[in-house]
Amino acid sequence: MSKRQGRHARPSRRAVVVRRAAAVGGQAVSAVALLGALAGTAHADGNNGTGTIKITVIGDSYTSGEGASAGTYRTVTVTGPDGDLVNVIDPAHDSASAPTLQALSRVQQLNPNITFEITFVPVSGATRDSLYNVTRPGTEFEHSPQIDAVNGADIVIVGIGGNDAHFGDLAKTMLTSKEATTEADFGNFMTPLQDGSYLNAQLAVYQDIANRMSPDGTMIALGYPKVMPDQVPSGSSSPVSELLISSREAQLANQFGETISSLNQQAIETLAQSTGRNFLYGDVTNALAGHELFTQQEGLNGLDFLNLQGSYHPNDLGQTLISNALTPTVNQAVGYALGNLGLVGPPAPDPQPLPTVDTPPVADPPIDSPPVEQPPPVDPGDPGGPVVDPPPVDPVPDPAPEGCG
Repeated sequence: MSKRQGRHARPSRRAVVVRRAAAVGGQAVSAVALLGALAGTAHADGNNGTGTIKITVIGDSYTSGEGASAGTYRTVTVTGPDGDLVNVIDPAHDSASAPTLQALSRVQQLNPNITFEITFVPVSGATRDSLYNVTRPGTEFEHSPQIDAVNGADIVIVGIGGNDAHFGDLAKTMLTSKEATTEADFGNFMTPLQDGSYLNAQLAVYQDIANRMSPDGTMIALGYPKVMPDQVPSGSSSPVSELLISSREAQLANQFGETISSLNQQAIETLAQSTGRNFLYGDVTNALAGHELFTQQEGLNGLDFLNLQGSYHPNDLGQTLISNALTPTVNQAVGYALGNLGLVGPPAPDPQPLPTVDTPPVADPPIDSPPVEQPPPVDPGDPGGPVVDPPPVDPVPDPAPEGCG
């Protein structure tokens, strides 16, 4: 258990030290593309400096990696009804291919002498309030409040706000109502974003995080990507969504998401100005450009009735594209942390994002040893997930489907 987590909670299974290569979540990045992305990344290996940077990642589904392949999610071994051990996907849906983990992995590679002590604790469906609560208490999936992991961190990456703004409710309105109803209700969704209540709440949670982390630490506040084009085409890759979402509704959804992101940026910049500390905004607004919903190669899952929770969240390609957009900001934060260790001053020039590809990345086969066959995990939050024989008892209720955030 991390010393920064609650004493009475079950031991966290989510504290990890990252020393792996940039191939994560079943996807591999080509050597040429990887070198392009890493050009100019902050590094400390040139002066043989050593040290540890404590990094905490907290947030909601867009931070956890919701929507990635089920095989990338963290699993928990539980006892089935017949006493057999079964691998079950943690309903938090923390994915090894989450954008922050991919970005940190790339920066880690050019800092081989530095230990990245990463505590990755986002929870799909999280809100500002739930950051302060134990997740699924009394179950095998119990985890300490996300906020506890922030204490003393050198870098905190936080992606929160979409669920507080009820982005999922807006998505449900779009999918179940006529365009006129969505437009009529849109003003109600926008009111908290326009009257200052959302902004003030974001400022409050960012300030609390700042008070808990290292005084010399850096915070990165995340925004959300634009997930749809402004015009819904005919004959797209997501025919069900195409049938249910009009171009006007797509425009409203984009306006809503962009407003949330701009307020997150305003909040973190206000805090930076008032404190003089290193607070950064992770802008991923255009990360899925050319790969939004309805495009030929989507970086986003459409409506999936067998996986409602993962619907309208980035797929494996989308996770990588978002990580590409986030890498320069993560690199800058690591540069600040290295400076605090006396190894490197200002961060090196920001890396260029990896180029988008026309076909999804393909995982490289292992070259050292054959894979070990393991039973497929069971996802209690995904009724369409693989099931082992005999099927396990669902240990927890299905989490509510989440539209965005």
